[in-house]
Amino acid sequence: MGNARYLSVLGVFALLLLAARAIAMQPSCTVTVQPWQPLQTAVESVPAGAVLCLAAGVWTQGISLQDKVLTLWGAGPDQTILMGAAGTLADGISVSGQSLVTVQGLGIYNFRDGIISSGRSRVSIRDAQLFSNARAGVRVVELAEATLEHSLVSHNLDGVVAEDSAQVTIQYSQILSNTRDGVWLDFVSSGWLIGNSIQHNGRYGVHVYSLENLFVCWRNVVRDNRAGNFYPQMVAYKCQ
Repeated sequence: MGNARYLSVLGVFALLLLAARAIAMQPSCTVTVQPWQPLQTAVESVPAGAVLCLAAGVWTQGISLQDKVLTLWGAGPDQTILMGAAGTLADGISVSGQSLVTVQGLGIYNFRDGIISSGRSRVSIRDAQLFSNARAGVRVVELAEATLEHSLVSHNLDGVVAEDSAQVTIQYSQILSNTRDGVWLDFVSSGWLIGNSIQHNGRYGVHVYSLENLFVCWRNVVRDNRAGNFYPQMVAYKCQ
């Protein structure tokens, strides 16, 4: 009886800890935007460092963030969705200049690039789904930096593309069933792959164009990609 009561108390304590953690993870929203409100207007009106919370629903326009310090926080990638029109030439989220942006809990579908980071911007992408975008789920160019974690990148032309001295970290994410490459690194400054699943892509799982740059892989599952798991195959020796 004593042990049962003790275990019951432990169970309650564990539930309280989970509840406290969930509360702690909730953002302190500067502004909450509803799907019928123009998202670009909201982005431009909030102060630096704001947390812009996006309620559940569907937005049919992309947004541009230039020289912004901002967090975009959705209700979850299956609830807060940016959805491009068929054949759109717009990007889902374009981050440029010297922006410092966090994107969390969003689904981004049917744009040109799901998220593109350029200039000297830095973007962190967490708990996102980037699906069916015409070029890349995530594209990082110029001197920009991007971190993608705990996200799904699937059914885009390419999953994640980094090029022209960009820096990219991809960790604990699934990069699956993209038409060409799961990850394409082209003359990047650095690329880190940590604990990802990169499978069933139409060409290579990991495609590296320049081997002079730092490229470190750790504990990834890279398999069942149609043209091969790594290109060139030498990259596999750096991915143990």
